[in-house]
Amino acid sequence: MTFNFNEPYKRENWINFLRQHFLSQDFSIATEQIDTEFIPKYINKKVQYLGNSETLRLKVYEMYHNSENDPRIGLSRDAFKFIEHQKIKNAIILFVSENSENYRFSLITRELKLDGKKVTKEFTNPKRYSYFMGSDIKKHTIEEFLVKKGRVKNEEDLKSRFSIEIVNKEFYNQIAELFTELVGGTRKVKRKTKEFKPLLMLPDTNDHTLMQEFTVRLIGRIVFCWFLKKKKSNNGIPLISEEILSVKAISNNYYHNILEPLFFEVMNTPINKRKESITNNKLFSKIPFLNGGLFDPELHKDYYKYSPMEKEYKLAFNLFIPDEWFITFFSVLELYNFTIDENTSIDIDLSVDPEMLGRIFENLLAEINPETEKTARKATESYYTPRPIVEYMVNESLIQYLLTNAINNKKNLETFETKIRNLLDYTIEENELTKVESSSVIEALNRIKILDPACGSGAFPMGILQKMLLIRQKVDSESIEWVMKQLELIPDIMVRKVFEEKLMDENWDYKYKMSAILHSIYGIDIQPIAVELSKLRFFLTLMVDEAINDEKPNRVINPLPNLSFKFLAANTLIGLPEAKKEEQLTILDFDSLLDPMTIPFGTVFAIILEIFS
Repeated sequence: MTFNFNEPYKRENWINFLRQHFLSQDFSIATEQIDTEFIPKYINKKVQYLGNSETLRLKVYEMYHNSENDPRIGLSRDAFKFIEHQKIKNAIILFVSENSENYRFSLITRELKLDGKKVTKEFTNPKRYSYFMGSDIKKHTIEEFLVKKGRVKNEEDLKSRFSIEIVNKEFYNQIAELFTELVGGTRKVKRKTKEFKPLLMLPDTNDHTLMQEFTVRLIGRIVFCWFLKKKKSNNGIPLISEEILSVKAISNNYYHNILEPLFFEVMNTPINKRKESITNNKLFSKIPFLNGGLFDPELHKDYYKYSPMEKEYKLAFNLFIPDEWFITFFSVLELYNFTIDENTSIDIDLSVDPEMLGRIFENLLAEINPETEKTARKATESYYTPRPIVEYMVNESLIQYLLTNAINNKKNLETFETKIRNLLDYTIEENELTKVESSSVIEALNRIKILDPACGSGAFPMGILQKMLLIRQKVDSESIEWVMKQLELIPDIMVRKVFEEKLMDENWDYKYKMSAILHSIYGIDIQPIAVELSKLRFFLTLMVDEAINDEKPNRVINPLPNLSFKFLAANTLIGLPEAKKEEQLTILDFDSLLDPMTIPFGTVFAIILEIFS
């Protein structure tokens, strides 16, 4: 079978592929134009019907849209409304952009609605699962699921071809094997258990735990940078180029010659303060300063050494990672599509999204420790929550908060709760609140403080941020008065300047996210690496909405906010020390508490209250 998924969209090619290779034998072609029974926001009003399969209870459509960006939620809502009017359970839809050669091949599913214990004839809970197609996509996942598995056998098989969980599991298993290759140990690969000798050499130590922690941090940083390759300017120039981060970029002593300077001398240093050797290197000239403490070297974790003579930190060249390992690792990364835009509960892109950073962390820290015969997860009581549970917790937390804080009139509480639930529903675009209720919701969100005392890799805080953004998009899409209030709350001069500059455009999503991150969301976890990965995800969610200009300083990338006092490593199960209970805590007290296993939650919380009160 020869089908080129990198070519621009052609209807006849896709019809042939679906009929001859992908869908069940009973798929029949029946082209027809259908007018939508509503006014869509993004898709064209005329939809092309391409055929159906009775076996799969499936219909196939083609939808064109002319939106400049990629409004994933908006396109999903339009499609959901369409299949609701058509009373369809499953639909394959080809979403074709009139402004780009890229397009999406999507499966939309709905479930039968339950009324108590009875199943009704109505459908509910729509979801869209998509493959991104076009000239610059990676075809590995597409060919594995759409081609090599042959024709779809039944509904269950159809859904498995669009399963993000299977994609994530495959991706993680490959990363986990490479992790074990680097640090050494045993791992079950398919049906065999393999023994690996460590390839990593750390200065003056062969401690297995230190090797694991270093490798998790290394993989996290690389994957973060890999996401940045997906962020491009209007000229098509990425934040990090293929010449720096790809298989073809790997040369002799790659870690010391490329990655260490990239992490610790480029991305964490303003352009006008970089070393002459870095400034003159064309490889690094287009990489902006990111700040945020994200790539600041840590003496005992990144193995830098201080040189008293030159009064600066030096790279530890007795740290060794073979170039061959990077070649294998990058070869795996190059098999997959990456997206910096996090998936939501209703719109799932079959690509690697930032949540995968968390999945990598959650599983790698659960590796068997040969010395204690316990997993790192059990040793620290670290457990992590699936996305549907996270969404339920986020929704219920926000609903109860808004019911308590958004209105004073309790007479119509049940009606108000329904309106709030609809606000949190991605499939519903309309805002049913009155002007007074909308104002009270905005004011309540201005005051909200969210603290996750066991944040892991940031699933709950990120879920809160997504839903706060969704509420603001519905309640007041151009909340200029709200933004002006936020300026008064920002103590950091540099961050306030960034925010003021953003007022000159209409990038409201960036404003909402930045404000929520700075004023409302906090996280604590006993695992320091978990805290770092939470920060990575929040940095990426800001990068999604950045506009890059190659001609202006730092490519108009605003330095990321420092989240050091927003996400902290501490033990939330330990109370305040007796000697401290009657004393006033200050930020300076935090400096003496170095071990997150012994930093008491009470101390951290008191510090947070003092900083942001």
